[in-house]
Amino acid sequence: MKDKFLIVDGNSLAYRAYYAMPFLTSPEGTNTGAVFGFFNMLLKAIEDNTPNYIAVAFDFSKHTFRTEIFKDYKGTRQETPPELREQFPIIKELLKKLKIAVFEMENIEADDIIGTLAKSSKTTKNLILSGDRDLLQLIDTNTEVLLTKHGTTSTKSMTLESLKEEMHITPSQVVDLKALMGDNSDNIPGVKGVGPKTAQDLIEAYGTLENVYKHIDELKGSLKEKLIKDKEMAFLSYTLAKIKTDVELDFKLENLKLHYPFDVSIKEDFKRFGFGMFLKRNIFAEVKEVEEKSQSKNIEIDSLEILENLELSNTFAFNFNGNIEFSTNSDTIYTLKKNFDLFSKSIETNDVILKLKNVLEDDSILKLTSDLKQELHLLKNLGIEVKNVFDLKLGAYLIGGSKNITTSTNTYFELYEDIKTKLKNLDLEKLYYNIELPLLYVLYDMESAGFKINSKELLELSDKYTKELSELENSIQELAGEQFNVKSPKQLASILFDKLGLKAKFFHKKNSTNIDVLNELISEHPIVPLIIRYRKIQKLHSTYIEPYIELVKNSGDIIHTVFNQTLTATGRLSSSEPNLQNIPVRDDEGKLLRKLFISRFDGGNIISADYNQIELRLLAHYSGDEKLVNAYKENKDIHTLTASQVFGVPESEVTPIQRRSAKAVNFGIIYGISDFGLSQNANLSRKEAKLYIEKYFATYPSVKEYMDSNVKFARENGYIKTIMGRIRRIPEINSNVYQTRQFGERVAMNMPLQGSASDIIKMAMIKVEDALKNLKSKLILQIHDELIVDTYPGEESTVKQILKDCMENVVALKVPLPVDINMGKTWFDCK
Repeated sequence: MKDKFLIVDGNSLAYRAYYAMPFLTSPEGTNTGAVFGFFNMLLKAIEDNTPNYIAVAFDFSKHTFRTEIFKDYKGTRQETPPELREQFPIIKELLKKLKIAVFEMENIEADDIIGTLAKSSKTTKNLILSGDRDLLQLIDTNTEVLLTKHGTTSTKSMTLESLKEEMHITPSQVVDLKALMGDNSDNIPGVKGVGPKTAQDLIEAYGTLENVYKHIDELKGSLKEKLIKDKEMAFLSYTLAKIKTDVELDFKLENLKLHYPFDVSIKEDFKRFGFGMFLKRNIFAEVKEVEEKSQSKNIEIDSLEILENLELSNTFAFNFNGNIEFSTNSDTIYTLKKNFDLFSKSIETNDVILKLKNVLEDDSILKLTSDLKQELHLLKNLGIEVKNVFDLKLGAYLIGGSKNITTSTNTYFELYEDIKTKLKNLDLEKLYYNIELPLLYVLYDMESAGFKINSKELLELSDKYTKELSELENSIQELAGEQFNVKSPKQLASILFDKLGLKAKFFHKKNSTNIDVLNELISEHPIVPLIIRYRKIQKLHSTYIEPYIELVKNSGDIIHTVFNQTLTATGRLSSSEPNLQNIPVRDDEGKLLRKLFISRFDGGNIISADYNQIELRLLAHYSGDEKLVNAYKENKDIHTLTASQVFGVPESEVTPIQRRSAKAVNFGIIYGISDFGLSQNANLSRKEAKLYIEKYFATYPSVKEYMDSNVKFARENGYIKTIMGRIRRIPEINSNVYQTRQFGERVAMNMPLQGSASDIIKMAMIKVEDALKNLKSKLILQIHDELIVDTYPGEESTVKQILKDCMENVVALKVPLPVDINMGKTWFDCK
């Protein structure tokens, strides 16, 4: 079987992607619709076709050899939207990181590069990915065209056979057709008055353009006159439509090899642009920081005598996640046989468990493992409390290394020495030993405790949503006048746009039924608000209700989430399996979900403690801005104060609208927001947004100086630090690509604030957990700047005081660090 060579029409994919989702932006406000759609199509093509080689071709400029011979070539095309133009550098930067070759040449179009790559590669099966039907002329026995269609994922394979079957032509006749009928999109003139049907008839009758003119006398009437009159234009059009296949390209096929799966480093780029769905794809290589030793001995334990020397070792490396494996040096791996199944608790394993227990609980022996929190859950069932342990994954996370630690325990020793040295050199030992490692045990306790859910009300809510979905489906189908699958975007699009004739004003992507389109159509037909409601309820039911029902079946009505400690670049914790941090807060349905969560104690309460504007307070602390610091010391409403300064009115006369705008500015500044980003967030014009930002910095001049100093430091050093010394590396800040560099600058401005807020609440969690140890109440959840305690009846006052003392006094700032404390019978009642 031949190797496959995927040749990508970069401009075609980018344009299609942009118009499919023109208003998509990253969390920082950068336009990313074209970037997301481009890589969505590219990754899908790679996954579906498994190519061995890959290249992407782009147009270099509008000026090409074709414009030299016909100055109006592509003259009718509109200018590339600036929102799309600014995304091409990002696309190319990401392609570079994926080690995918990019071709672009002055005076040459991407089509000609593609043609040359395809025709030069005769030993491969060539797959051209594009939405441009001009490229059908390149089809041959070695080459097929994957035509993009229906959004940004679907393609249609065009081969010699399918081209003949569908269009009744050969590849070379694609050019003959264009020469006769012209092409409005490229402003190829063709023969005036000859349309697609006539051109098709002529080519079917005579085969080629040249043959049409050889037999011109066989034609009659106006058609003959048109052809004679525009003969010169027809052959010029042929030249314009013909793709060159002999461009002088300097390439070797072996240099275009696809490096797939991709290096995990690209994940950080996908994260910062908000492309979370890409992270779920199985497209990343697992990177190991220490290579496994080929000469290591693997000993299967078949007798207890083998375990006799374990207690004599100074260091013990173990991994019980999957295979039961441990090592006492870098040369040997011990593996338990099936009859010594560590977790079966069968009679014959008791001595093995005891041996391991003695080693794991011996404080004089250093233990090394790669996911301590997970190991703690496994060892809990065995009555083993591991002591003096180093978590390699946690250490690697702090120094910025790979978080994918090899499972071969004999490599742990070398890895430990490397991580330990780097923690010391980077001054991260206090962060590891005083914050992250103690926090790991707190998170373990929180995961073990879980959050009780009212299963009776959960099932009732499920029934309510199921009934409402059924009623909505019936109403939607009644308004549509037919039965169809409401969940199918394709069938729904057919109903909305073909049958009902609805047309969106701004979103022109055919068949798109995303929420932006539906919101635009909401007043056009009564079916639309029902569809929006259906989708909302269906998502809530499938995302929250159904998984919760499955989770509580065997857990005594307790939901156990997993806290991810080594996932984010800022140090923030995240939650998964299920995610309890992303339950909607503001809408009615989110309120219903939060009402399901209750105390495990009869008569107990849920108490929440939430830092008040912690990142803005950190901004005041770091910048030392006198107005900002004094405002917080005097307990002023910072948003009202900012509105007063920006709009030039007394604080007592600030309107709610002005306060909302000031609030958007205050929080936007934390993220280094641009005038475009602020205009989107606050529903302002870019001119207004720019003016507000300028007035903000005029009001708080030290803030601007502080932000600029962060950018300068990061540019010179390549990283930025938090209040507790956490490091985030920012290679993007010195990028040659403007958008990438802008992202790096925003990270430099925000990381000390968001990362320090993470440090502070982590320290507070350690203190709160320690203060609760003699109570029955349990710390059960953290949501960014908020802690949740399941409170035993009679301990409410004590818990509130613990939360207040521990959280407000955990660190000394130039401004107060107050917390808002609320209590209720359900999670919802805490707000």
